[in-house]
Amino acid sequence: MNKKQIPFVATHPGELIRDELRERHMTQKALALETGIKASILCDTIHGKRSISIGVAKALEKALGIPVYIWINLQTQYDLDSANIIKKNIEMETIRITIPSTDKTLIKELSRKFGWAMA
Repeated sequence: MNKKQIPFVATHPGELIRDELRERHMTQKALALETGIKASILCDTIHGKRSISIGVAKALEKALGIPVYIWINLQTQYDLDSANIIKKNIEMETIRITIPSTDKTLIKELSRKFGWAMA
């Protein structure tokens, strides 16, 4: 059985913008001026509060030379990872709620079946 790997945290594409700015010794303000992206939108994107739109991706491509498809793929992967993390957390919370902690036999059986580590 091939289990899908779900990251512990999702990486927002704004982190790549932050890394690029650092490596290029460029400020957010300079990037905002070069791209025509409002400084507040750029700041929100860098801090993971806003998704990268097609328009922003095109502006970043022009200014940084990183293709639009990279930005869109990073955003899509972030969205998928975030959704999967939420789903996994809900499933784990459901398991915690529905398994009586006093039923050690059931817990041992489920742990063996699903490969969970016993605390």
